Amino acid sequence: MGSLAIEADDGEKEINVLVTGFGPFGENKTNPSFLIASTLPSTYKPPKLPTINIHTHPTPITVAYSHVREVIPKLLFSNDGLSPDVVPAPNEPDYLHVVTKPLKETPNYDIVLNIGMAPGRKFYTLETCAHRDGYDKPDVEGKTLQGDTYWKDEYGSPEILHTGFDTEDVWRRWKSGLMSEDVRPSNNAGHYLCDFIYYTSMLEYWRRDANGIRPCVFLHVPGGWQEEDVIRGREVALRLIATCVGSQMSSRSEKKEANGGDSIADDFGDEGLS
Repeated sequence: MGSLAIEADDGEKEINVLVTGFGPFGENKTNPSFLIASTLPSTYKPPKLPTINIHTHPTPITVAYSHVREVIPKLLFSNDGLSPDVVPAPNEPDYLHVVTKPLKETPNYDIVLNIGMAPGRKFYTLETCAHRDGYDKPDVEGKTLQGDTYWKDEYGSPEILHTGFDTEDVWRRWKSGLMSEDVRPSNNAGHYLCDFIYYTSMLEYWRRDANGIRPCVFLHVPGGWQEEDVIRGREVALRLIATCVGSQMSSRSEKKEANGGDSIADDFGDEGLS
């Protein structure tokens, strides 16, 4: 489906967004993150922005490290690894042999929004980064990642990954559209499953291009799960999605102007949108 490659005048293109929410954990028998995610519309058309197709994961993400590590990579990049290709054997037209060729990996979505709950908070938080290590809290399976060095050993990934969005610009735009809500930026997603899924999502982009853009964002929501809480959370999430798109469009427009109006390299890859 794409890689976010939109210009200020690309109003006919569509943006595809993956949204996930978590299931229950500990004393939190109802997780508002999935309730909010499940109420988002499949199509959203903000003023002056392209049509946004929202793909909410149909089931809550289990609050377990192993589940996140298994599910998230497959959601974000389906063309992973090598593909068999049957071709004629050289100089032997009556025979065939199988070779493998690397697949051109295109992200399945233009934006990834993970939503999680922050119990006890009364405000909404835009997380700016995620951490590789320090996951010593037991998940719903009773397991921790204390001492786990898989990401460091397997990929040599950095201790902290930052979202590819301009978080200062996103937060400013987000807040201006939600004057009645308390929305804040944060650089500590908590060293639990929220932090973990955020890092896992960004890692998949980092693995493919360490210097590339990671179009991932994380939203922490308060613990309220009544109808009015979900309605508020839905509006906050929709505004955040639209803000991310608008911020990126503005950034690309400014870069294009700085280059004299000529075409510029695609910040999110060369494939464009489908």
